[in-house]
Amino acid sequence: MNGPNGPNGPLKEDKKIEYRIRKYQRALSIIQRTDYMAGDVMPGQALGGETVKREHILEYANRIIDLKKRLYELTGRCSPEAPKWPV
Repeated sequence: MNGPNGPNGPLKEDKKIEYRIRKYQRALSIIQRTDYMAGDVMPGQALGGETVKREHILEYANRIIDLKKRLYELTGRCSPEAPKWPV
């Protein structure tokens, strides 16, 4: 019988955090390669593409920092054991 969190029971919090760190790192790599044009995110906005791109990079970087702090609290290490995702 499968539980609500899968056949092996609930996932450990540290594994979920490691997955999210890798997910946000991959998102950062994609953002860095993407050309942002003014008005792409919000049509009609005068914000320059590079300004929005910088905001997105900082947002994801801050999420990664928070997750790494929590991972350190749980395990004593701040880097995931899982390999990085392909770019």
